[in-house]
Amino acid sequence: MTTRNLTAVEGLRFLLFLGIFAFHCVSSWLPIGWVGVQAFLVIGSFFLTRKYVAQDSPIIKVSQVFFRRIKRLYPIYLTIVLFFTLAYLMYSGELKTDVFWYIFSAQNFRCLFENASHSLDSFLGHFWYIGLDVWLFLIWVLILRFVSKKHLKTAFTIALLIGILWRTLFIIFVPENISIAYMIPIGMMDSWTLGGLVALNVKEQGENSRLMWTEIIVGLLGVVLLTVYNAYLHGCSLEESYQLYRTASGYMHNPITGQTYFFVALFFAGMLRYCTDTKIKHPILSAAPLVALGGMTYELYCFHLPVRYAAKHFIHNDVLMVIVALIATYVVTVLWNKLAMPIVQKIIR
Repeated sequence: MTTRNLTAVEGLRFLLFLGIFAFHCVSSWLPIGWVGVQAFLVIGSFFLTRKYVAQDSPIIKVSQVFFRRIKRLYPIYLTIVLFFTLAYLMYSGELKTDVFWYIFSAQNFRCLFENASHSLDSFLGHFWYIGLDVWLFLIWVLILRFVSKKHLKTAFTIALLIGILWRTLFIIFVPENISIAYMIPIGMMDSWTLGGLVALNVKEQGENSRLMWTEIIVGLLGVVLLTVYNAYLHGCSLEESYQLYRTASGYMHNPITGQTYFFVALFFAGMLRYCTDTKIKHPILSAAPLVALGGMTYELYCFHLPVRYAAKHFIHNDVLMVIVALIATYVVTVLWNKLAMPIVQKIIR
């Protein structure tokens, strides 16, 4: 797999970030912009699995590999969490228990408790993705530790089905707290393991254009059909049904439409094959500006919601607010990478 083809993935990552950014800034512009979360899970699992199967690794040390991931994710994450915790403390004079949920990446599990507070979510709500990544990664490492390479495909397939089954059961039996269906990491296991299955398939069979287009078409068609079906359930137009993607309650109320996550992940599994196919050129996705920005996607993602909150507080024109917030997010990210990150890395070492 050439470097040229991997750069296309970076370009895709930045476009996915823009979708999430637009969704958080003005959700009506791109109601389904949250699909970037599923795509990031697919991409992350793909590269991690690809790296693992490419080498004759000894038995994985779970704690060592897990904490290496924490060291990758936590410096910027924890800095932002502690900054807004201290800011809230100085403003309100009280320390909110939210911070402890975030420190241990357990914020997603608050949906299990009725009295869990959410006062920091205006600044940190997007970190539910970190709550997914951390614990899905741990599950992934445990699978690699206890399942041989020749049985990985079976294990990943079972894990994928568990994710779908989890969502289905909670949509049916716990509709009053539907957050459990998708906030708990198991509910996103199909998105994560799809990336691993793509990596295993590419390792065994090489590039497969037929499978790539099958995944893209089936994934896209699935989302379209579920949008049509949701319009039927709500008795509304297709445009109104599309706008229902702005909130999970708009499509997670039904066990069929609740599988939107799977079809989104399947589509991006196909897109991942497209981006890494050495027979295909990607002049747009591999363009230098997109690749450079894609390389800092994680940092952009971490900073964008607090910056958007500040911009929205002072600027009431949506277009101007989005432009200012996007530029400010980029500037803050560059400053972090240039000034703060070297200091943080020295502390970690």
